Amino acid sequence: MNMEYEKLQNLLAEILEVEPEQIRKEKSFVKDYGADSLTLFQILMGVEAVFGVIAEEQELLRWNTVGELWEYLQTGREITGKGSSL
Repeated sequence: MNMEYEKLQNLLAEILEVEPEQIRKEKSFVKDYGADSLTLFQILMGVEAVFGVIAEEQELLRWNTVGELWEYLQTGREITGKGSSL
């Protein structure tokens, strides 16, 4: 498995308080993991810290699933130079 995806799994597992293996691309943050707005904001901040991206709060509305967040990290992100590149 891609090491960058494993980083994302570990980050999300910590925030969502589940095992990394439970983080799957098809899973919904709200429906499957019970994330609320504060949890989604923590995900945004964690992604910025770990991957070195700048993401607008509006991005939270676009990330319904782990897969959508992963796709954003792959294609639509603005790199700040702090994190690792994918």
